[in-house]
Amino acid sequence: MRCTGHSGADGRRRLRTERNTLTAMAILRSSNPAFTRGAGFGAPTPGVDELERMYAGSDRLTVDDVVMHTLGLFAVLGIAAGFGWMLTGGGGSVALASGLGALALSFAIGFSRTVRPALIIVFAALEGLFVGGISRIYEIAYAGIVAQALLGTGIVFVTMLVAYRSGRLRATPRMRKIVIGTLMGVVGVGLLDLLLRATGVGHVPILNDASPLGILLSVGILVVAALQFILDFDFIESAVRAGAPKQEAWRASYGLLVGFVWVYLELLRLLGKLRQ
Repeated sequence: MRCTGHSGADGRRRLRTERNTLTAMAILRSSNPAFTRGAGFGAPTPGVDELERMYAGSDRLTVDDVVMHTLGLFAVLGIAAGFGWMLTGGGGSVALASGLGALALSFAIGFSRTVRPALIIVFAALEGLFVGGISRIYEIAYAGIVAQALLGTGIVFVTMLVAYRSGRLRATPRMRKIVIGTLMGVVGVGLLDLLLRATGVGHVPILNDASPLGILLSVGILVVAALQFILDFDFIESAVRAGAPKQEAWRASYGLLVGFVWVYLELLRLLGKLRQ
């Protein structure tokens, strides 16, 4: 009888441990039905079997999901870039219009609390038109510069991935502030430069001139742009570890797309300055 009592007590303790573990895992998933069906704090705690059924039936984010979504977005980007390349000759009206459209969509996507795949796909298409047009303009001015920028972007990505996997670079709140602040600053200065050119006043010298200070600025921006990949890797790893919904693959792939385009454009600008 004593052995039976100990066995029953051990079984109850294991049951409580399993329930607490599954409950903690469920809390990590904001999409879990146990926490989104509006039952409130007064609802009874789901049992172990119920939590297991809900958790097993849910779709969790994996690295493969992120890879597949990223490849899909890059396919859209690449096809649109081909059209942007063909539609751009000596002028850049197509690139300008699509770039402004992509910028507006990026704010809509960034400030949205929910993942919107349709907006992300349209963003990739507009961004592709923009990148294709800009690439054509640079290639006309400097033959071979597009291939150099693409190769450089791939090298930067692999370098950041190795640095992250080895633990030498990790995302921190300070890094996040620097990257986001720099990105907003680049967008703001770019819009100012565009306004000055449109009104015939001139342009922002340090942003475009091949002076030592201008080249140094481009190198600094490129370094910060490369750190965007570290933030993306950290988001993906954290989301997968927490069992985030599979739909978060769209957000992760969107971040990688923005990082690639940012690094590529900064490399184009830097290489253009060096070849002037």
